[in-house]
Amino acid sequence: MAALLVALTTTVVPAPAQAQRIKPDFWGMHDGDWTTAPSVAVGAANLTTSGTYWRSVETRKGRFDWDRLDAQVAAAESIGAQPMVLLGQTPRFHSARPGSKEYDDFMPKVSAWKRYVTKVATRYGARIDYQIWPEPNIVQNWKGTPRQMAQLTAIASKAIRKAAGKKAKVVSPAVALRLASQRKWTLEYFKQSVGGVRVHRYIDAIAIDPFPEQKGSPEDSYVIMKGIRRSLAGIGVRKPIWNNEINYGVPGGGATTTTRYSVAKQRSYVIRTYVLSAAARMQRTYWLGWFTSPIMAINMADSTGRALGPGKSYAVVRSWLDATNFKGCTTKRGMWVCTAKKGDEVRTIYWKRSGSATVTTPRSTVRVENQNGAVDDRGGRTTVRVTSRPIMVASGR
Repeated sequence: MAALLVALTTTVVPAPAQAQRIKPDFWGMHDGDWTTAPSVAVGAANLTTSGTYWRSVETRKGRFDWDRLDAQVAAAESIGAQPMVLLGQTPRFHSARPGSKEYDDFMPKVSAWKRYVTKVATRYGARIDYQIWPEPNIVQNWKGTPRQMAQLTAIASKAIRKAAGKKAKVVSPAVALRLASQRKWTLEYFKQSVGGVRVHRYIDAIAIDPFPEQKGSPEDSYVIMKGIRRSLAGIGVRKPIWNNEINYGVPGGGATTTTRYSVAKQRSYVIRTYVLSAAARMQRTYWLGWFTSPIMAINMADSTGRALGPGKSYAVVRSWLDATNFKGCTTKRGMWVCTAKKGDEVRTIYWKRSGSATVTTPRSTVRVENQNGAVDDRGGRTTVRVTSRPIMVASGR
């Protein structure tokens, strides 16, 4: 990964051949409880952290408690956020290893899985999106094989199509990509065929969790996103990809240390994450999450749900990019330059990972905004300083 990053800082990263329209559902978020909604505009609600796994819904064999899932779906819809439910993990009484402490990570009984998915899809139809499983390429989440996960995917997809119709979106298991072993598992899963059909044919989108190493940056995550797209294309898999879960400073490999960043750095990382996700052609980007967590370096909200600095910068970058045609990014001598267009306005976002530089803005400049949302609207040609904290220059065509 390090070698790839060095290459990125010394060469030009080509913009995509076609602009990507940044739609409202690009702006995704996790939340522990959507009934106390985020104070920022969110277009897609990931229910992974909302306490709505299979084992929380089917509380006894054949007994289903829909109260929490109903409430979370309704709350997300009430703020205009498209809900996505996480279908796994296995209840004890349906597990291949019910006596294990990790019963929920084992292969479920196929008949029970099909019945549960059918009930969810019948209840919600195409109102929600359906994700298969959380990070099965991490041993703590799945004790089965890639082949078994492909079988669960095919069964779920058929059940959803039958119960909810063709408009319902089926999303792959979310895959971690930090380690080589995780990337190997991912490719093995996508090479599987079920009933003579490649597994990617059963899904509408691929969910990835592109967490970099604990000290990694948004640029490291960008390399992961670009890399998995290339690797999947190499085995004939071309589907929309969603950045399903992202934050920074997350420990791995049994580490328990925590990472602390200044508020300015946290705000910078939020903006760079969403810009680079657009550059990597992610169709959605879900931040983890609208809450405070001791293992995450960046918290958007405090324990009461009040927006902290990073949450405010989420609103800033959304104001820069939402409903734009995102043209892509270039980088040369360490400076990132990313461009989007909205109507007659060109929005150019600049930053450097380290050090500083100066940029002369066009004569048609109408305003310059920083990562905190402060606006200089004097307009005209001016010189601005570029650092690790992104700035946005808005100008005429």
